[in-house]
Amino acid sequence: MTETPDQSTSWGSMLAGLVVGAVIGAAAALLYAPQSGKETREDILERLDDVKARVDEATRAMTEAARVKLAETRTDLSQAVSAGRAAAKARTDELRQKAGLE
Repeated sequence: MTETPDQSTSWGSMLAGLVVGAVIGAAAALLYAPQSGKETREDILERLDDVKARVDEATRAMTEAARVKLAETRTDLSQAVSAGRAAAKARTDELRQKAGLE
């Protein structure tokens, strides 16, 4: 599974959209909700906690996706190196045989 540059930037875009959407939603709710200053502050703190939790979860998901991608890349690289070594050995053996060294 190969990740394109567009896919890697989509995680950042998603996170930015999540934060911006939460902030806009919180601001709109505060502007249209008639309540006391204390209630407003409590509401702001609750919404900030919610945004923080969402950002933390998105960060965890991106970190896990990056770990999986790194493991896949390491596996792919290891397989490519092994295939290259096998091809080089086969070619070396072929050339030695043609040269009469074996």
